[in-house]
Amino acid sequence: MKIRAQSRNYQIQVYRQTSHKPSGTLTAIAIIISIAGLALPSATFAARLAPASAGRTSGRSGAPTEGLREHRHRQLTANAASVTFGSVAVGSSGSQSITLTNSDTASITISSVSVSGTGFAVAGLSMPLTLNAGQSIVFSASFTPSSAGNASGSISIVSDAPSSPMTIALSGTGMQAQWSITPTSVNFGNVNVGSNSSQNITLTNSGSAALTISSATLSGPEFSIIGLSLPQTISPGASATFGVQFAPAAAGSDSGTISVSSNPSGSPATIALSGTGVQGKLTANAASVSFGSVAVGSSGSQSMTLTNSGTASITISSASASGTGFAVAGLSMPLSLSAGQSVSFSASFTPSSAGSASGSISIASNAPGSPMAIALSGTGTQAQIAATPSSAVFGSVVVGNSNSQTITVSNGGNANLTISQAALAGAGFSTSGMTAPMTIAAGKSATFNAIFTPSSAGTVSGSVTLVSNAPSSPLTIALGGTGVAASSLLAVNPTSLSFGNVNDGTATSLGVTLTNTGNANETISGVNATGAGFSTSGVSAGITLAPNQSTTLTVAFDPATPGAATGTVTVTSSATNSPATISLSGTGVAPTSVALSWIASTSPDIVGYNEYRGTALGSYSKLTSSPFAGTAYTDTTVQSGQHITYYYVVTAVNSSGVESADSNPVSITVP
Repeated sequence: MKIRAQSRNYQIQVYRQTSHKPSGTLTAIAIIISIAGLALPSATFAARLAPASAGRTSGRSGAPTEGLREHRHRQLTANAASVTFGSVAVGSSGSQSITLTNSDTASITISSVSVSGTGFAVAGLSMPLTLNAGQSIVFSASFTPSSAGNASGSISIVSDAPSSPMTIALSGTGMQAQWSITPTSVNFGNVNVGSNSSQNITLTNSGSAALTISSATLSGPEFSIIGLSLPQTISPGASATFGVQFAPAAAGSDSGTISVSSNPSGSPATIALSGTGVQGKLTANAASVSFGSVAVGSSGSQSMTLTNSGTASITISSASASGTGFAVAGLSMPLSLSAGQSVSFSASFTPSSAGSASGSISIASNAPGSPMAIALSGTGTQAQIAATPSSAVFGSVVVGNSNSQTITVSNGGNANLTISQAALAGAGFSTSGMTAPMTIAAGKSATFNAIFTPSSAGTVSGSVTLVSNAPSSPLTIALGGTGVAASSLLAVNPTSLSFGNVNDGTATSLGVTLTNTGNANETISGVNATGAGFSTSGVSAGITLAPNQSTTLTVAFDPATPGAATGTVTVTSSATNSPATISLSGTGVAPTSVALSWIASTSPDIVGYNEYRGTALGSYSKLTSSPFAGTAYTDTTVQSGQHITYYYVVTAVNSSGVESADSNPVSITVP
């Protein structure tokens, strides 16, 4: 007989020999015995039937009470029939301890432990495992979900206990964070260099587990993260926002990234960043402006152009000029210049005094390098007037006559002098050589004549007043003079001439000075000489002598025969003492000797003269042994009676012994 346990209902099959079979053959007779409520381990026992003869037999089979009692006491139990892990984040593990106990009096051998269900596992059991009576062992069950959602499974423990395999139900829920980033890329567009622009980025947890942001790594030196503290946990369904800032340090395109690391799949996430640094650049068409020379009291102006040559707009907040006389005009503040736009304004220089001036224009803006400085320079120019002489005194001027003085007007300044008017005061005064307006360049001068022509006797004063653009204008030049009645006298010096002995056939000349000692011009109308051998030269009719002016009259004596001679020179003129007379005397002598005379040399340092003679032109012999003083020489070595012609020259000798060239030759024929 064999007893087999099945679902706590056990069937006992009893086998006996049938009557119609040969002896020893058993035919199974199914006898179903239901034993309810019996929790026993599997057990087998045998019931034998050995009939002594053919025929029907009946009987009972009794289970061995001792063996059944032993199997009824072997029981393997767990501290929990099921284990729930609750919610476990995907990628992490949840673990629980389970205790198996042999609560009977006999040992139990566990041969295997297996786990079903995704994500479930056991640990801490080494197979096979024997538990003695009353012994327990603890092992761990774990749940490591790989995806979000509910999961179920079981642990199956196979042993030699009657309840084998033992099944422990397992359940748990995989929780997983799901994140999204808005926006996934950030373009800041154009941002002025030196300023910044910020945009927000939102992290949203749309999953079922907490989202933990562990790190955020930034690339790109122009970008920065603001408002994000790490690590940061975002609950399911919640969001967190942080800012990213773009602060360009230079013009040009910039790019970068933010790499955000977290616990869900898809980590790290990369957020692309981009932006363009733009910058205005303010330039002027000239770094410096020179106005050159500008007359004091007038203005010089130049046009200036400001251009935004950068990539961003510029705001000009102020424009000011420093330096005496400098100013700017044509700009209204504040002024905005778009990229590539220009604006013009004017700079002016209005000097208030002469001399060099410097200054600058300062233009303040939001462009780099502000304020812009433009150097200014200019020279204030101013005319300076002066007159030389500063006054003109004409002295005594004969009534009806004129006296003129030259006056020089100079410009000692550094600008053109313009004389716009010349006003004359005083009777008898006038000017010539100047017509207003007259311009005299800087450093130059001009002349004009002031004239006094008295119409009556007496002292007269007046002035010439020059109106100009000089700061000292008007300039007054005082004039003064005295008109006197006309007087006319001709003085003769000497009034008589004596020629002494003069060889016949030889001419000797002497000079007479004629001087106008009156106060009016005198005109010589004639010069006449009387007496044998006398003649005049050097003064002819029609010569006019101004007051105090002199002229030389030459009188010559050229006797033709021996003997004393007398004569007179008569000079007629417009003078009140006309005519003037000059007495003449001389003696002609036979030429046994030759008397020579000459006009003294005007060269300096003359100590004497040498006399030379020859009988042919150009060939002379020296008559004197050494230079002698005086301007006359008598040659006593001539021969008479042979009609020889002698030629004479004279030379001048200075203190160094240097002899001059020959004078013009003179000749005489000795009869």
